[in-house]
Amino acid sequence: DRKLRNTYDHLLFSRSPLLSVYADMSVTCKEYYDPNRSMLELVFAPAEEWISRSDSDIIDATMSELSRLFPDEIAADQSKAKILKYHVVKTPRSVYKTVPDCEPCRPLQRSPIEGFYLAGDYTKQKYLASMEGAVLSGKFCAQAIVQDYDLLAARGEVIAEASL
Repeated sequence: DRKLRNTYDHLLFSRSPLLSVYADMSVTCKEYYDPNRSMLELVFAPAEEWISRSDSDIIDATMSELSRLFPDEIAADQSKAKILKYHVVKTPRSVYKTVPDCEPCRPLQRSPIEGFYLAGDYTKQKYLASMEGAVLSGKFCAQAIVQDYDLLAARGEVIAEASL
């Protein structure tokens, strides 16, 4: 029912254990622009233990987390900002769950196979599994290919000359 003051024109990673990312769509998308009200879109994850819960349970937990993120503007009991409308979309298995000690399992972009490279949000890079991570991984992959190009090209020329 009001405009939140501390939002930005970006998708934000959250410090909340339940709300992994969020955005104020009234700021980030011109189609939802409203100078008087915020419209938050949030990813509630990991949702494994929440997927079977009611929408009202999920909204209550979301409001509790939002009150921690925006303590001056949102209260869990809605005594500050009030929800005018909400919609919960449940998508099982769409968001990964971060667990300790999995980082060593993420492969580098330069694989152990010469000339074979990997790119994707699952590879080693600084972001979690996300579009941002996939893009950064692609950049790292391209950098590895450029770094290895001279070596690979030289080996290709040697092989080509030997087969003549």
